[in-house]
Amino acid sequence: MPFWSSLAGVEKVIRTAPAYAAMEPREIGVDEWVGEWLPGLERDGLLVGVNWSGRRVVGWDLEVEHVLARLEAARRIRSGDAG
Repeated sequence: MPFWSSLAGVEKVIRTAPAYAAMEPREIGVDEWVGEWLPGLERDGLLVGVNWSGRRVVGWDLEVEHVLARLEAARRIRSGDAG
């Protein structure tokens, strides 16, 4: 399931990749994404597509567990608790 960190990124994919031309982006807050979307993807055995780009729309496909670990690491860095 693809997700983009910016509206500009998804809009570029919609403009340049015919397979995504009919796609309509929807903003999802981080709390909703972490609390609802990620558990649903994990339950369904789906990977998280992060910031796919280019005409062929390729990018990172990560397991939910990996995404949550990276989010937690980023939170620790922001809070100054890198240990």
